Amino acid sequence: MHRLNNENENNVIAISSTIFTLAIIAVALSMVTTPVAAATTISNTTATTPSSTSTTTPSSPSGIELSPNPIQQERIRTTSQTPINQTHLSITYSGNGTFTLPNTSETINITTNGSGIVSIMDQSVYGKETIRTEDGQTATATYYEIVQLNPATGEGKGITMALIHTDSTGTIAPLNGTIAAGIDDIQPNGEEVLTIWEWQSGIGSNAGVAPSP
Repeated sequence: MHRLNNENENNVIAISSTIFTLAIIAVALSMVTTPVAAATTISNTTATTPSSTSTTTPSSPSGIELSPNPIQQERIRTTSQTPINQTHLSITYSGNGTFTLPNTSETINITTNGSGIVSIMDQSVYGKETIRTEDGQTATATYYEIVQLNPATGEGKGITMALIHTDSTGTIAPLNGTIAAGIDDIQPNGEEVLTIWEWQSGIGSNAGVAPSP
């Protein structure tokens, strides 16, 4: 997906990057640290009125539910960085890894190429990635990532959110329309390890089909 790296004493951040976007859930995603679904629990409370009439009021969800296992894992490295101005730069990157189809243990080898726009002030990156399987199927991911870095070591962690699209009718077709979220481990050598889970919203199919009314 997309990445940030320390550059010099001024703590200028150069971000390497990759798939998979959407900052509205970034804070809640900080609880996702292992490849285990975050449990969503809704508790009901019953209030009794003086007339003995009972009402049930559901509380808000206490977490974000992700797939039990990652759907994508990859290693990436930045291939170019071009300053745009004092606060932004553009990057390109490439990588390789695997897709694991939802609800299966089947893994598919992939290669990735992407680009992004890095905000140095916000330590964030927005971009797009092209994903190719060994048999020629393709998918694209639009992503957004926010990063925290250790200036002393160059190590960092990022929260990534992404939306996956594919026109494939083959094995990766079920990934079309998937919203994904994950963790980016940034290494001092500039390599990044990305682990992505499917967001299970409970609203509709992950194949991009609108839910029934």
